[in-house]
Amino acid sequence: MFQFSSFKKNIDSIVAAIAGFIIIFLFTRHGGIGVWPDSVVYLTTAENLHVNGKLADFAQNEVIEFPAFYPYFLNALTLITGLKPLVFAPVLNAMVFALIIYLSGNIMEQFSYRSKWYKSAVLSCIVLSPGLLEIYSMVCSETFFILWLLLFIMAMHQYFQSYDRKALITAAVIASLASVTRYAGITIIGTGGILLLLNMNLPLLRKLTDILLYTVISPLLLIINLTRNYAVSGTMTGNRERSLTSVYENLHNVGSVFYDWLPFLSGHYNGAGWVAIFLILALTFVCTKHFLKNHSLTTYENIAAVFSLLYVLFIVVTASISRFETLSSRLLSPVFITLIWNCSNWIVSLSQRINYSQKKWIVALGAIIFLSFQYGQLAADNETWDGVKDAGIPGYTEDQWKYSETVLFIQKDSIPFKKGYTIYSDANDAIYFFTRRQGKFLPHKESYSQLRQFLNDRYCYVVWFNDGEDPDHVGLDYITKIKKMKLLKQFSDGAIYEYDAKSVIGR
Repeated sequence: MFQFSSFKKNIDSIVAAIAGFIIIFLFTRHGGIGVWPDSVVYLTTAENLHVNGKLADFAQNEVIEFPAFYPYFLNALTLITGLKPLVFAPVLNAMVFALIIYLSGNIMEQFSYRSKWYKSAVLSCIVLSPGLLEIYSMVCSETFFILWLLLFIMAMHQYFQSYDRKALITAAVIASLASVTRYAGITIIGTGGILLLLNMNLPLLRKLTDILLYTVISPLLLIINLTRNYAVSGTMTGNRERSLTSVYENLHNVGSVFYDWLPFLSGHYNGAGWVAIFLILALTFVCTKHFLKNHSLTTYENIAAVFSLLYVLFIVVTASISRFETLSSRLLSPVFITLIWNCSNWIVSLSQRINYSQKKWIVALGAIIFLSFQYGQLAADNETWDGVKDAGIPGYTEDQWKYSETVLFIQKDSIPFKKGYTIYSDANDAIYFFTRRQGKFLPHKESYSQLRQFLNDRYCYVVWFNDGEDPDHVGLDYITKIKKMKLLKQFSDGAIYEYDAKSVIGR
């Protein structure tokens, strides 16, 4: 179904893929795969699927805020290998990273304007990308989302080359899988719909039939997932709080991520919002220009541009409507490869349309841009390697967490925790990850029901992690001054507090 270049043409892609595999293997060698709060949800959901077939997390809550594919996939690999996800995840992620590098090379081999030097340069940028190395060193669904994206681009390109409905169905199925890997997969579904709608090279009846076929198949898995969510919780994607950030603030955060991806600009965020706006306008101009010229957007470069534009707009709009974490490199990582293509391929096309005397200046400019970009990436990678080689990937498998005083204390059950007491924490997922104890997160500042339940809890502990503090949840002042909990044990990186109603009455 997919078009692959010959082995001889793709030797550079294979070499780059092997390099990517080795880097992920080395990054995760010390402490294993990186684990962060969302990772605990995925891992424990996969575990519950394996044990009792229930799509529920470590707190036995139905998983609503995250789509179902990734934990189901981890469980399937557990059934096949007999290994736990934490054991096979480093190899799995290294293999998927190698695959996206290879697929990227294969796609570039079929660009409208091609260059071996350009292809090798971009592949090296992908291999050394700090943002991609970060996500492929951790348990997170973005790893597969990017894979679905590249496979979708290949399938859609194949469809536009032959108008074979098998290719269209393949693209629709891939888009459907992407949408239940991350809800942002709706952007891949939307990309396919826009491309089909703007394609003027088919008779109207055939075009409408193909659009209908794609529209029926591509959202199917997402509809099933959302229907299940609504049936078990009354919401489709969980209770989403209203955003506290404006459109421009989110544009600024997007631009700040782009700054971090560029050499010499990381940490300097003046005008970052305008950079994001300029990028959106530039992508809009490119898509409009090629559509007016060709009455379609069917090349690899155009498909990538449409996705990049749609994804960035989606992230900005959703972050302005509902509240979630500050926009980060991880959340924008799906557009890293497509933006690299969109922002650099003009060098190849321009160099092949001008005479030799002008070409050498374009090549020199391209070389300067490439070397500057790689200098920034290598500096960031070197800083990351300096930390992970001796301490592990940041997160719960990092030495800082594994050997924290607070973690070691609660693992030994040194109190011990009294029976019948509720255990609250600012990092409840960490409590479960390290001890398998069930507990609760500290109440959200804006949830009166959670605050009331916490204040009325007559017998409870709070395990406080300095590194787990979340500004959306109550902090130490609330615990000690409002709830009036007693300090039971102080650590260099946390503390344990106790509340016993009988003791309070007796004071």
